Order: sequence, then structure tokens, then C-alpha cells
Amino acid sequence: MIVVIQGTQAFNDYQVFLRAMGVAMSTIKDDDPYFYVYSAGPGNINAMASEFTNLSERGMKARGKKIKLYKVAPSWVEENIEDVNYFAFLSNPKEPVSKLAAAAQLKNIDVGLFRY
Repeated sequence: MIVVIQGTQAFNDYQVFLRAMGVAMSTIKDDDPYFYVYSAGPGNINAMASEFTNLSERGMKARGKKIKLYKVAPSWVEENIEDVNYFAFLSNPKEPVSKLAAAAQLKNIDVGLFRY
């Protein structure tokens, strides 16, 4: 499973980030051996994603799944959007949705908007 995470510069609620990752992990199929997280930034989201993957590695390995983090540019996500299974966008209330999140919705990719 490939999950893309993106957020806004002002977003800083790690608990909401964990909720977004929990929702993404709940959609993993039993026969899917990997959980790849592609973080499209900004830096605060990259840091949260890095911490999450480091802390989750042992638990995922015990379940027979591999978790890995890739920090990518938004342009990379745009070029490879067809391969994405879930897109999580994190922002504070009333902040606009990114162009990538809108593009993922148009491609019928499961998009989670987390605004708290």
C-alpha cells in the first residue's frame, strides 16, 4: 500500500497526524506486505512521518509487513499519482486544500482531509 501525506506549514498537531495514519493503516489488505509512506512535505509533516515510521517499524514487522518512509517532492507525487492508494492532507481549519489533494480526488483516490 502506498500512502501520500501532505500538509500545510502551520499544521503541528501530532495527535491528528496519528489519527490520519491510523485511518490509512486500517485500509491495508491482509495480503499486502508493505506500507510505504511518501511524505510530500513541508518539513513539519516530514518530521512527523519520520517519527511515526521509526516508532511503527517493530510492530509492523511483527505483523509481517514492511513500513518505509520516502520524502518526495510534490512534483514526484503529481507524476506518480496513479500508484497511490491513499492520500492524507493535514491542515488547520479554514486552510485551503492543496492542488495535489484535489488532483487525487479527481483520480478517484481515497483522500482523507484532516482539519483540526
